[in-house]
Amino acid sequence: MKSKRNRYIIITLLMSCTTSVFTQTRIVDTKHNLSVSGTGTIKALTERQICVFCHTPHSPRPNSQLWNRQDPVGDYVLYSSDYLTSKNYPSPSQPKAVSKRCLSCHDGTIALGAVYNVSPGSIAMGGGIITMPEGAPGYIGTSLADDHPVGYVYDPIADPELVARSFPWNTRVKLDPDAANGTVECHTCHDSHNNEHGKFLRMSYNNADLCNFCHNKTNWQSSAHRTSNQTYTTPGSSITTVGEWSCRSCHKSHSGAGKPYLRPMVEENNCFQSGCHGNTSKGVSTKDVQTTFQKTFTHPTITVSGKHLNPDNSTSLNIPNRHAECEDCHNSHQLQKGLNSTKSNQVSNVLKGVRGVTPPNADNWTQPNPTNYTIEYPAVQENQICFKCHSSYAFGLVTNGVTSIVGPSGVNITDQAMEFNPANKSAHPVRVSTNNLFGSQFPRELTTYQMKDEWNQVGNQTMYCSDCHGNDQATSNLIPQGPHGSNRKFMLTGSAGYWPSNAFGNLWSLNDVKNNMNNWQNDLFCSNCHPVYSEGNFKNNVHNKSEHQISDVKCITCHVAVPHGAKRSRLVGYASDVAPYNYSGMGNYDKLVIVGFQKASSPNNYEKNNCSMNGVCHGAQSGVYEP
Repeated sequence: MKSKRNRYIIITLLMSCTTSVFTQTRIVDTKHNLSVSGTGTIKALTERQICVFCHTPHSPRPNSQLWNRQDPVGDYVLYSSDYLTSKNYPSPSQPKAVSKRCLSCHDGTIALGAVYNVSPGSIAMGGGIITMPEGAPGYIGTSLADDHPVGYVYDPIADPELVARSFPWNTRVKLDPDAANGTVECHTCHDSHNNEHGKFLRMSYNNADLCNFCHNKTNWQSSAHRTSNQTYTTPGSSITTVGEWSCRSCHKSHSGAGKPYLRPMVEENNCFQSGCHGNTSKGVSTKDVQTTFQKTFTHPTITVSGKHLNPDNSTSLNIPNRHAECEDCHNSHQLQKGLNSTKSNQVSNVLKGVRGVTPPNADNWTQPNPTNYTIEYPAVQENQICFKCHSSYAFGLVTNGVTSIVGPSGVNITDQAMEFNPANKSAHPVRVSTNNLFGSQFPRELTTYQMKDEWNQVGNQTMYCSDCHGNDQATSNLIPQGPHGSNRKFMLTGSAGYWPSNAFGNLWSLNDVKNNMNNWQNDLFCSNCHPVYSEGNFKNNVHNKSEHQISDVKCITCHVAVPHGAKRSRLVGYASDVAPYNYSGMGNYDKLVIVGFQKASSPNNYEKNNCSMNGVCHGAQSGVYEP
């Protein structure tokens, strides 16, 4: 009797679902109402019952929760990502039965009207629709690779950026089961009977509360994107801010074109076309990065696709796979407002949270062993981000540190970890200050009067790669800083932007400086930091020698054309050096000619025997020269 009574109660509840039950949950007014009274575009021709599309009072199968539909057959293509693989995250299973009940409509393989308890056997749908049409908002298909993962165990130990919670959760967000082995399923985020929050979500989507219930991205709450008040127009045309729209600005739960991370668009287009950093739908006060990438000399962000991994490794960055996606240099979850600081190499706020590498120790002018780099996560110096691609970490050991890769400026790319090695005789202070270039002979630093005022901590200051490489336009609220792109060769930045040639394509010489020619004060790249000449005198007595000031003698006659660092002191190169360090021009002095050099005790203490040209210039000299 008790069993019959319970059955009667269940039947009564199901039969009343078009009245009292659904008055409370309002399914009658949602797209899940597939009856003829439904408000959506997909609905039955004549069927008036609402619950019958999912439920039956007499189930033909045991333990089916009165389910009225056939479960899908066959396996689904599941979500996967390099990030989860790197975390050794447990492999997912196929969606459980609770998800397959949703997919029996949404995967498009089973007729919407194909239910067990109906006569003559299938409910006729309007518009000739049989299965969920491709292109319909509710269509998911049999590939779940572009949808929020289902079948995954919720494991905050494997992925520390998941919120750790004690079981049972007893929350509106559900696992199946509510236990340590519980998996994420469709009903984790959706309640098919309740559309209070839209899209049948279990929680409010305001400020991405539903996402944040499970995801706790490192430093997200203080990031520039999370705290942004920038006006943002959502895909539904409502107006909010980037900070409030939060995760949804860059991710979507279903049908993400930017796989695997569920972005609305592919790769950099997500940044360009989202209404933020593009040139057609940019924000009110955000920087137009897309236009910068359309300049003459750029990183290959918009020309190379499908190479990026998360995290990248030496293989995914090697010669066949060279790429530069936005996330190679920026972590959208952690970056903050704030650009470079003078006399520093510490990552700026816009680079916070990015992975980098530190080269191992190596001898003077020697490539670091590519297998011994240290992964820095996060990077603490900007150069560690650059070394991921511009060092032996990516392209391995190559002869003389010169690769076969010809960069956008027409010059072979070199190993910058070798060039900025602290064991070198000379190097710009990108990794360490010049006083800490332990391979350099004393005196290591330049003098104060050889540097401009903003670089007045001579010997103890460091610098960024992007102090020299970046946009040819001055940064502003709309124009980005950094090495995205430039109309100058080598993406040289600063008010003066030409090296080793001037704006007319001719190599720089001391004659240009001495006689105020070729607009050197505004164009000679070195003059951004070094007051090369003032009050009728050069800052180095070698430069004051009249024989060095003839028009034929070029700067690259004595100095390496790639001025990151050198095997010898003061960025001096020998005739035996290879291109591109040796400019190797056709003229007598359009190339390196020195065969021996010894650093003097001060910039005004050089004599002829500090340098030997072996007869090319002022004859061979006797001296103890650097090897």
